[in-house]
Amino acid sequence: MDPREFAIQYEIEETHWWFKARRRLVRRFAEEQRARLGRPLRILDVACATAMSFRFLGDLGSIRGLDISKETIHFAKQRGIDRIVRGDAQKMPFQDGSFDLVLALDAFEHFPDDVASMKEVSRVLGKGGALVCTVPAYMALWSPHDDAFHHLRRYTRGELTSKLKSNLKIERCSYYSFFLAPPLYVFRKLRALLGKGEAPRSDFTVPIPAFVEWGLATLMRIEAWMLRFVSLPFGASLICVSRRV
Repeated sequence: MDPREFAIQYEIEETHWWFKARRRLVRRFAEEQRARLGRPLRILDVACATAMSFRFLGDLGSIRGLDISKETIHFAKQRGIDRIVRGDAQKMPFQDGSFDLVLALDAFEHFPDDVASMKEVSRVLGKGGALVCTVPAYMALWSPHDDAFHHLRRYTRGELTSKLKSNLKIERCSYYSFFLAPPLYVFRKLRALLGKGEAPRSDFTVPIPAFVEWGLATLMRIEAWMLRFVSLPFGASLICVSRRV
């Protein structure tokens, strides 16, 4: 990930509609795991970026972060957070069965060997422990945003579940950003076409009018409600809950 993008994420993550929407979904699944176990959770955030999970999940248990980037540790310290280990998600420095919940929020697409990191997640989860992961969907949506974030791939639901189920039991896997996907496809193709020759920048650097942000946030709240009852057939991202049995 371009270090400049860490700075942008740190500035906008608390209030940006997209991050808030993702947190809403992740929080619900984390609360379900807390209720299932009936005690505070031992949580690991893999590739924890700017450590926002410590704020929105801190009341559910104790959290550790793992990231290979020095910039991550710098921004986490600015949030007053020091429970982050610098290390490789493909070979985690934690004992077997150390955690009840692992978060991999837009993480697997960064790892050269994503299957190795999934195997490591299974190893560090205790029996009955859950993984909540999100990943970007569909290579057709590849754009300068992915280049700026140093993504290596985007996934289909079949590809993600096929890789996960060799180590974990899939409980729920759905696309999200369902309403956003068609206009995002057009937007990203235009960005790629008009920005040829420019250094790649994430979508978060593109200014959006306030009324558009409000509309996007509203659509994502509707999706969060829909996901309580159904899995969505397509979208710009995927969210998956799997478990060690």
